[in-house]
Formats: sequence, structure tokens, C-alpha cells
Amino acid sequence: MLRLLCFSLALHAVLGGNVVQVLQSSGESTLVSLVQKAGLADALGQGTFTIFAPTNAAFAKLPADLLASLSNDVNALANVLKYHVVQGSIRKQDASNEAQLDTLAGQKVRLNIYSHNDEVTVEGSRITHFDLQADNGYVHIIDTVMLPPEGSIVDIVAGAPELSILLSKVKSANLVSALQGDALTVFAPTDDAFARLGSTVLNNLAKDPQLLKEILEYHVVPHTEYSAGLYNREYVRTLDTNHDVIRIGTRGTSVYANNGKVIKADIAATNGVVHIIDHVLVPLRFLGSAIFGKK
Repeated sequence: MLRLLCFSLALHAVLGGNVVQVLQSSGESTLVSLVQKAGLADALGQGTFTIFAPTNAAFAKLPADLLASLSNDVNALANVLKYHVVQGSIRKQDASNEAQLDTLAGQKVRLNIYSHNDEVTVEGSRITHFDLQADNGYVHIIDTVMLPPEGSIVDIVAGAPELSILLSKVKSANLVSALQGDALTVFAPTDDAFARLGSTVLNNLAKDPQLLKEILEYHVVPHTEYSAGLYNREYVRTLDTNHDVIRIGTRGTSVYANNGKVIKADIAATNGVVHIIDHVLVPLRFLGSAIFGKK
């Protein structure tokens, strides 16, 4: 209790020292030790920086083998830590939705503001405490360690073996360039999800390129929706030309897009986010039609 009280008081005060010293004062010992191990402490003590600082609990959520691998590879560790650091002073009042900030790792991080639940995220990680002021910048506390994305949405889909059918359909529908746009959310059906449609439906889609394009576009939302921004009974408009909507639902800890359960969420891409789902989504106007197997 005493530690929590001290931390709470620190959040409301102007903390002395540089950003590393502010991290030490906030009690995030894991981050501080890793910053020191990576040899970044001195560099962060000079210049002006904003740090998105994962909590001790955030590091504990990482797979043990990944954390061990980073701890044993100073260069990889330094790159991940630099991905949490932006040059200059960025306060909460400076944040805007879909803003992208250049990090010391050479890649951008994306800010999102979800007004319905007053959440602000950076690469999908919730910012739980803002504006811890240092002599040379600001620290914001986040609840998840951010890992640099491994390419665009198309790269993410291409790199996932369970999304091979989706990738082939995207290519067939000439949608690769559309998925290279910025600030997109893709609900990505697995190969098993496509198999559930059955051979008749898959053959119908193969014979009708325009229908295939509309179905695929129905899985794309033209803004970034991380898990922190999704809520029960939310309706999100999609990229297809009829602007059909997907209904978001929550049941316990599970999240659904229509009847598609999210089985892997918040896969960050350089141009948005991917959520892997277990069903192919079909606009309401197509359900029950001959195209989808009605006799």
C-alpha cells in the first residue's frame, strides 16, 4: 500500500531528474534494469525524450523465452527499448488519433484515442498514466511491451501459415495495394474459416471476382481498431462499397466480429492492425442467398 501511495503521489508531481531517474522513481525496475543492460541510460539522460514505459507487469506478460532471448542479445534488446522512445516532449494534450511518432528504433508508433471509454493507446498498448515530467522530457506508463511490427498488413498475412487462403484470395481480387493503405484494421479469417464455407460457396466466390472483392473488403475497417477500442454492440463500417457494418460483441473475455471469434488479437502492422478470426464474415444482404449455398 505504501508503494502504491508513493507512486500515486509521484504521478501528480513534477518529478526531478532525467527520464531514467523518473523511471526509477516510478518503481518500474524491470525497464530500468534493461535500459542499463542495453547501455542506453547515459544516452537517455541527455537530449529531450518521451518514453512509453512498460510496467513490471507488462514485461512479466512477455513469453519467458522471448524475454530471455532479448536479455541475451544486447542489440535486439536495445532496438526494442528504442521503439519505446520518441525524441522531443509529447504530452497527453499533444496526442491525436492515428498520429504516428518516430521512435529511436527508426520505426513509427501509432497513437489512437477511443473516446467512448476514454482510452489512449500507443500501438494498442493502453497508456495508464500520463505526463510524468522529467527535466528532459516526459514518461507515460503503458500496460504492454511494444514489439516492432514485422511489416505491413500484407506482410503479416503473408507471414502467417494459417492465413494462406486469405492471402491467395487477396491476390486474386487485386486487393494487395488497397491493404497497403494507412490506418486499417483487418479481421483475418484462417484457412479453417474458409474451409467452413464449403466447396459450393468457395466455387461461387471463385467464379465471381466482384463478389469475392466485396466479401474481402467487408473484413477491412478504414481506421485502426485495437482491442482497447472495441466494445460490445459496437458497429464498425467496412471498406466495401456498400459500407456494410460489422457488429462487435463480447462474451466474457472473448471478442467477436459478427460470428467470427477473435482467436489472436492486436497483431501490429506498420499500417494498422490485424485480428485473426475463425469465421469468414458475410454481409447481411448476402446471407441466405443462392451464392452462399441456399437451395
